[in-house]
Amino acid sequence: MIQLLKVLWNILLRKSDQLALPNSMFLLFVVFLLYFLSQSISGFTVSETPLVFVRSFFVDVVLMIVFLRILTQIFSTQDDFTRTLIALFGSGALFNVIASPLIIRFADILSKSDPIDSADLPLWLPLLFFMIAIWSIMVMGHIFSRSMIKDASSSSSPPISGVAIALLYMMINFLVHSSFLGE
Repeated sequence: MIQLLKVLWNILLRKSDQLALPNSMFLLFVVFLLYFLSQSISGFTVSETPLVFVRSFFVDVVLMIVFLRILTQIFSTQDDFTRTLIALFGSGALFNVIASPLIIRFADILSKSDPIDSADLPLWLPLLFFMIAIWSIMVMGHIFSRSMIKDASSSSSPPISGVAIALLYMMINFLVHSSFLGE
């Protein structure tokens, strides 16, 4: 487990990629559970009801799987599908652990007052959210750019292409959540 965390941390730092992970369905299941548990930390706290959180979580997971399946089909990298999904869920779990205290703090401030009017929202909170969001996009772009090359010995596709795919995914995710879930 420690070795898995080290590899995932190196992916967050963009020092490694999903090829450092084993191609294991069992590991995918474990990382998926960790992803769910890490999102649950803040998800159950800030969602209107547990059902809203669970529904939103599963829409997000299905969307990620479908998006990645399409991406790997287009670039003929289906062999890396499981590893890439492990990298996405694993890095997502680590980001959730990092961001959950901020999310809970932000929800607490919002529940107590209107932060715009009362100036109760500390400046550091949205700045940290912004930094984590940029970091998350860069990591997701790193993972996607690696999943767009077929030959493991060749260099990865330009990082900007992976970031563009990550931004496309985030826009699609936002649109699906906005229209399908009404959030």
